Amino acid sequence: MTEAIPGGAADRTKAPEAAACRGWRPTIAGVLISGFGLLVLVAVSAVLLVALGTAQKNTVALLRQTADTAVAGLIDRIDIHLGAARDQTEFLARIVDTGDVDPGDRDQLADAMLGALAAAPQVTGIGFFAQEGWSLRVGRDAGGTLRLFEQAEADPEIRRLVEETTADSGTRWGGVFWVPSLKQPHLAVTTPVIRQGRYIGVVSSVVSVRALSLFVDDYALKTGFHPFILYGRDRVLAHPSLIDGGQSLGLGSEKPLPGLAELGDPQLADIWNDDKKPMELLEDFRGSLLGHWRPLPGDEVYYLYRVIGGYGPRQLYMGIYVLESEIDSSETDRLALAGWIGLAILVLSLLTAVVLGRKIARPVRDLAEAARAVSTFDFRRVPQAKGSAFRELDSAAGAFNAMLSGLRWFETYVPRSLVLRLIQLGEDGVQSEERPVTVIFTDIVGFTAASQKLTPRETADFLNHHFGQLAAEIEATGGTLDKYIGDSVMAFWGAPDDQPDHAERACRAALAIDAVLESDNRARVARGLPPVRLRIGIHSGPAIVGNIGAPGRVNYTLIGDTVNLANRLEAFGKEVAAGAQAAVILISEATRAQLGPAWQVEDLGSHQMRGRAGDIGVFRLRGEG
Repeated sequence: MTEAIPGGAADRTKAPEAAACRGWRPTIAGVLISGFGLLVLVAVSAVLLVALGTAQKNTVALLRQTADTAVAGLIDRIDIHLGAARDQTEFLARIVDTGDVDPGDRDQLADAMLGALAAAPQVTGIGFFAQEGWSLRVGRDAGGTLRLFEQAEADPEIRRLVEETTADSGTRWGGVFWVPSLKQPHLAVTTPVIRQGRYIGVVSSVVSVRALSLFVDDYALKTGFHPFILYGRDRVLAHPSLIDGGQSLGLGSEKPLPGLAELGDPQLADIWNDDKKPMELLEDFRGSLLGHWRPLPGDEVYYLYRVIGGYGPRQLYMGIYVLESEIDSSETDRLALAGWIGLAILVLSLLTAVVLGRKIARPVRDLAEAARAVSTFDFRRVPQAKGSAFRELDSAAGAFNAMLSGLRWFETYVPRSLVLRLIQLGEDGVQSEERPVTVIFTDIVGFTAASQKLTPRETADFLNHHFGQLAAEIEATGGTLDKYIGDSVMAFWGAPDDQPDHAERACRAALAIDAVLESDNRARVARGLPPVRLRIGIHSGPAIVGNIGAPGRVNYTLIGDTVNLANRLEAFGKEVAAGAQAAVILISEATRAQLGPAWQVEDLGSHQMRGRAGDIGVFRLRGEG
C-alpha cells in the first residue's frame, strides 16, 4: 500500500473522495435560518395547545427542582452537623487502639476527649464508657466545659449498651433523647473501642439537633417554601417552630420530639392523613425523590421529600411542602405569550440567526478547548470557560467552571500522579493482586501532648505544613501517598507502577524527609519553637494492592502483613534514641536485603514486634553512600 505524501498529488486526489464520503454538512447559521422558521411556526401553534395541559406538570417540575435543591441542602447539613460527632468517636476509638492514648491514664484520656470536643463545636459532649463499669465524660453546659469521672456508671441503659456492644459492632446512631441541662433534644453516636485486639468499652458523642431547625427556618425565609425533617413518620426533628428548642410544646425526657399535630402547622400535620383529605401520588417524579399532593378548598398542597436512613433506629423524611397558590405562575403565562409574539418576530429571528450562530459557535469552541485541557489533569492551569450572552451557554460555562473548581478540590484530596497512572494502566491494570512493595509509616514524636497546647487552627496549619514536606519527598521518588492517619503518613512504592528498586526509593524518601525536617527545625528553633522529631518505619514484602472499598467509594491502597509490620517498626522507634538525626528511620531485614552495600545502616539486632510471632531483624538507616 502506497503512503500518500501530505500536500502531494496522491493527497490532493484523496481530498475530493474524502469530502464526498463525508457529504455535505450545514453550518450553524444555515441551521438556525432554516430551523428557526419551522420551530417558531410549530412552537406557536403547539404552545397554545399544550400550555393548558402542562400547567400542573410545569408546577411539578419547578417543585421537583426546588425540592431537589432543598433536600440536597438538608442532607448536606445533616452530614456536616451530625457527621462531626461520628468522626470524633471514630477518631478517639482509633487513637486508643493505636496506643496514642492510654485509657488507663484518666487525664490523658480526658485531654484527648476535650481536644476532640473543641474540634467539633456542634458536639455537646463525649463520653468513654469502660467495660469494667466506670465512665469519663466531657461536655458543654450553660457554664462552659466540664469533665466528670464516675467510678461506677449508674445509668442502666448505658451499662446495657456497653454489654451488648461487641468489637465488630461498628459505629451506630442511637435514638433521640432529651438533655435536661440544655433543654434540647440530642442524638448520640457510639463506636466500640478496641485495644490490642480486645474490646474495652465504647466512645459516644452527643450532638444537638436544634441547629437543623435554624437551617430550615432560614431556608423557609429565603424561598417561601416550607421545609421539614421528620424522625419517622410521626415525629418532627427539624421545623421553624422548633428553633426555641420546643420549650413551648412541653418537650422533655418523656417526649423529646413533638408529634405532627403539636406544631400548629395543619398542612404538615395532614401529610399522611388519608382520612381527612385524599392523597394523590405525583407520577412525574422518578428516583429517590418522592411526592404526593392533596386538594384543598380553592388550593392544592404538594409534599416532596426523600427517605434517608443511617442516623438512628428511625428513617428521616426530609423535604418541603408548598401550596399551589404560593407558586409563581408567570412562567406559564410567559410561555403562552411567547407563542403569539413568535409570529411577529419570525422574520427578525431569521435575520439574527446568522449573528446568533457566530455568537453560539465562539463560546462552544472556547468551552471545547477548555474541556480538552482538563485531560491534562493539571487543573490549576486549565483556563476558565468564558461566559456568553446566551443563558444556556453561559450556564454551561458556569457549570464547567463549577466543575473545574470541584476538580481543583479533587486534586487536593487525590494525588494527580496516581490518577494519571491508573488511567494509563486502565481497568485491567488496577485489579487487586499480590505484588512486592515497600511500605513506610511516619509518626510525629509527642504530637498528642504538643497539640493540646495549640488552637485547632494552629494544629491544622502545623499538620498541613508538615504533610506538605513529606508528600513532596514521597512523590519525588515515585511513591504513592496512601493516607493521613492523625499525625501519621502511610505511603508505598512498587505499585501501581512496577518499581524493582522500590526499597531504595522508600529509603531515599526517608532520608530526604530527615534532611528537610532538619532544615525546618533550624528555622523553628530560630523562632523559639521546639524542633519536630519523627519516627519512620520501613518494611518490604508482598501485599495485596488494588481498589479496596465499597461500590462508589473505593481507595487504591494495599493491605496485608507487610503494612502491619511497617507500622510496628514505626512504633518500635520509641525504643531507639533520636541521636543527631531529626528522624529515627528503622528498616526491616527484608528491606535491608534489597539495599546495596553502600547504604549506611546500624544493626539493632532481632526484636519481637507487637502482634507478630517470632523476632525480626531491625536496622537503623543512617544514609546512602
